[in-house]
Amino acid sequence: MKFILGTVALLAGLCMVRADNNNSTVSFTAQFSSIAHIGNDLQTFTSQQLEKSFDFLLLAFNFDQYMIDRPGFEKLYRKISDKAWEDTEKLIKYQSKRGLTVELKDLKGGVIGQLNDGKVGGSISLLDSDEISSLKVALGYEKILAEESHHIHKKISHAHDNKATYDPDVAHFLDEEIIEYQSGTIRKLTGYIYNLDSIIKEDKTKDLGIHMFDEYLDKVE
Repeated sequence: MKFILGTVALLAGLCMVRADNNNSTVSFTAQFSSIAHIGNDLQTFTSQQLEKSFDFLLLAFNFDQYMIDRPGFEKLYRKISDKAWEDTEKLIKYQSKRGLTVELKDLKGGVIGQLNDGKVGGSISLLDSDEISSLKVALGYEKILAEESHHIHKKISHAHDNKATYDPDVAHFLDEEIIEYQSGTIRKLTGYIYNLDSIIKEDKTKDLGIHMFDEYLDKVE
């Protein structure tokens, strides 16, 4: 009996960890390491991924109409939209696992707004993009989000900051779930732009070339 009472008292003592001399206690959460240091960045990135899912869904719809029926392009952009939705879910679950509360943000123009800021000669419209311009929008979009994920990675990397902001768990998550995909997609879209740009320069075979390129996308995506 004395052993049991002693054990209970010990456990009670462990649970009431003193944080200071004012008898306050430490809150028990899943947060550890430097997750709080990039909590705001992760929330912004999560909101960007959710917005990306809807933006690319609109881009897919643009090529799934009777006026411009391009099943290959539609398939490519719907695939990117689905991946962004999956990444949104993964990011929310990861932040929850690490003890953060996720609040989606109003991005005030979002990534499309950033692309428009650097565009000369008019603004970008997802519903009016042709084949080559849509690929350029997609590439610019991926590059902006890749810069964002690299920025977060850098903030918790010991190679950049001090040990107080080192969090290898976040770095591993970004490497495995986000960054590897981004680099591959950027390379793929760059190749598509290069090939299609060569096709549309030939006026006599332009229409046929775009049609064949769309059929190629429909097979590989």
